[in-house]
Amino acid sequence: MDGTHYKLMIPGPIEMDPAVLAEMGKPLRAHYGPEWARFYHETVALMKRVMLAERARVFLVAGPGTAAIEMALGGIVGDGKKVLVTTNGFFGDRLVQIARAYTPHVILLEIPWGEPLDPQQLDDALKRDPEIRAVALVHCETSTGVLNPLKELAEVCRRHDVLCVVDAVSSLGGAELRFDEWGLGAVASATQKGLECPPGLAPVAFSPEAWEVVEGTRAQQWYLSPKTWARYEEEWGEWHPHPTTMPSGLMNALHLSLTRILEEGLEARWARHERVARALRRGLEALGFSSVACEERFASPTVTAMRTPEGVEAGAVMRFLKDELGVLIGGGLGALKGKAIRVGHMGPTARMGEIVSLLYGVEEALRKMGRDVGPGQALRALNGS
Repeated sequence: MDGTHYKLMIPGPIEMDPAVLAEMGKPLRAHYGPEWARFYHETVALMKRVMLAERARVFLVAGPGTAAIEMALGGIVGDGKKVLVTTNGFFGDRLVQIARAYTPHVILLEIPWGEPLDPQQLDDALKRDPEIRAVALVHCETSTGVLNPLKELAEVCRRHDVLCVVDAVSSLGGAELRFDEWGLGAVASATQKGLECPPGLAPVAFSPEAWEVVEGTRAQQWYLSPKTWARYEEEWGEWHPHPTTMPSGLMNALHLSLTRILEEGLEARWARHERVARALRRGLEALGFSSVACEERFASPTVTAMRTPEGVEAGAVMRFLKDELGVLIGGGLGALKGKAIRVGHMGPTARMGEIVSLLYGVEEALRKMGRDVGPGQALRALNGS
């Protein structure tokens, strides 16, 4: 590593605000004691407000988003319950693998990449098999830039009295998510995307209905058992409300980032991310790119996936942006490798100025490849965004 700093516009981790990063540099504090316990509980309360999950039981797990997903799935179906996993991309497929690590009874509902998860197909699948006790799905499918219709999918789950377990790693903090109102069972996320914090903490929330199931589930877990975390919260809550050492610097950063998110206002924040995403898609379409998401209404406000124009290799665009402009974006996964780019626009990079700069860079990259692209061609498409 040569120490070069690249602007992060990958699907995560994202660019950090200097004020949030500065919190990491404060003198190290003890991860136990009454002052720490108050701070921890206050941070959990802030997380509940961002999730709109006042009824939920929320834990801040030290680890990646995958840890939160494993805690949610293992805690609910880890004793062999039947779970339906519906997938329409790379991370939905990963959810299948995680579920199979906890129960042999995994039912698969596959939707083509680029298309949204279908509430009607979910309804039909649940009608066919009344033994299904939970549905697991990805809210924002990062591989395709599709934002699945979570509210409608959760409504189907409630109608069949099954728990909706959600991977919200790349949606929470940038896309509308209403835990209590939508009747979600469990939501797992991570700090390094829409929550505007460095990686290393994984919030997970359980509804009261899901918690009843957790209490009756005998899963082979300890650190990732929600019951372990609940026991420490209940028995040691005034001194050490978690089972292991917590990364106190990260907790400082998360407390500040959650405070800033709430100061902006959730609805204003969701609208900002949507405006920026729409502008980026319009600008790239003007340059010959096409959205991987099959319909505009299902395109994510936090991650955009676009197929490159015919004859343009995605890696060449990515290399130009990195080498010439110091900007990192992501490439396609699976069948989209080499054929698509993925751009993360969350928090500090979900600003129109960042999108304009990126579009200028893509224009330059295409001209260097011999494409007939006029100066400002992408930007003229932004009128009205």
